[in-house]
Amino acid sequence: MDINDKDFKWYMISTFSGKEDNVIDALKNKIVAEKMEDFFKDIRIFKMPHLTTKDLEKKSRGEEVMPKMVNIYKGYIFLRMVMTDEAWYLVRNTQYVTGLVGSSGQGAKPTPISNKDFEQMVKKEQKLLEDFNNGIIETIFKEGTLVKIINGPFKDETGLIIKNNDKEQKAFVMIEQFGREVPTEFSHKDLEICS
Repeated sequence: MDINDKDFKWYMISTFSGKEDNVIDALKNKIVAEKMEDFFKDIRIFKMPHLTTKDLEKKSRGEEVMPKMVNIYKGYIFLRMVMTDEAWYLVRNTQYVTGLVGSSGQGAKPTPISNKDFEQMVKKEQKLLEDFNNGIIETIFKEGTLVKIINGPFKDETGLIIKNNDKEQKAFVMIEQFGREVPTEFSHKDLEICS
């Protein structure tokens, strides 16, 4: 079979969530064992940096944290391949693979992801990474969260966050002053989430 670059398409493979890396390893081994390298070009997981609540608390105190890279599309991997009966059989009979998106069963081959959709996924992954590198991350200091002030003249006061800026590590908290609530700016290191 003559294969050219246009024959390769991206397919979305559904797997058991948390087993995506196992599926990739198993697929790579099977592709080599079956001598089918010509039919497979790329295997991909889209990942983004993620911090646990504990890491976010450390980061808010200015401590160094290492993000964990997590799958953006949990339970899915992406495979660039030529869809032949043999290649399709190899993929769907790999441990932890639950199916190929776009296949209705009864022998119907799956439909590939459009190049446009795939490019959007690549861009989303890049944006999430850029945002993270620029300090724009999900923190524990979300608007509407009740916090306690742990330093300064308002120490031990509590209030709701009404505005948060992760990049500058600051938040505006509604604090009672002279009998009325006033939005007051605090550094994240001076705040603690009320549990």
